[in-house]
Amino acid sequence: MPQSRFPARYSAVAMALHWAIAALIVVDFAFALSFSQFNPGDALYLPSAYRLHMSTGLSVLALSALRVLWRLMHRYPALPADIHLATRLVASLSHVLLYAFMLVAPLTGWFVLSVRRKPTSMFGLFTWPDLSWLAGMPHDQRVIYHDALLPLHTWISYAGIALVGLHVCAALYHHFYWRDDILRRMLPRMPARRAVPVRATDPG
Repeated sequence: MPQSRFPARYSAVAMALHWAIAALIVVDFAFALSFSQFNPGDALYLPSAYRLHMSTGLSVLALSALRVLWRLMHRYPALPADIHLATRLVASLSHVLLYAFMLVAPLTGWFVLSVRRKPTSMFGLFTWPDLSWLAGMPHDQRVIYHDALLPLHTWISYAGIALVGLHVCAALYHHFYWRDDILRRMLPRMPARRAVPVRATDPG
């Protein structure tokens, strides 16, 4: 499909969802490190970190579901025509993995909360319900699921954060080395770069 049929920039809604999810993921990972790697009394231990981690993670799940729906319903900018096929394939794969991370990491966290039978208060506004098919299991089965799901959730989170880091590095590489519009088209109030015409030199 010709690139002219694709928008030059992401829409305002796509930008808002992208940056909101990105910020929440980073903050949520910091909350997880606070209560999992530090003890009460440590400088980096936040007493409310566990509760905030659950609320923030479920917010990521809700916004990521909206982001996927929005992407499926709208066109998004195509990669520049001069990008090599292998690079296109890597970019496509990385985006698929990022979307999977944004959905699967908080989803497995929701599974863990459900087998623990711990409905989550969403920042004190309302209660996020358990998944009844998990919460209703006998205690022994819930323990088995919990012991399998919790490490899965942890490893997916670490792998996802590493992928986010690579995504950021790739965007900065495009912006500062290749000097293309890959990053700028996801930033507000930044028009696309235009080639500067080369002035002809006076042969005399």
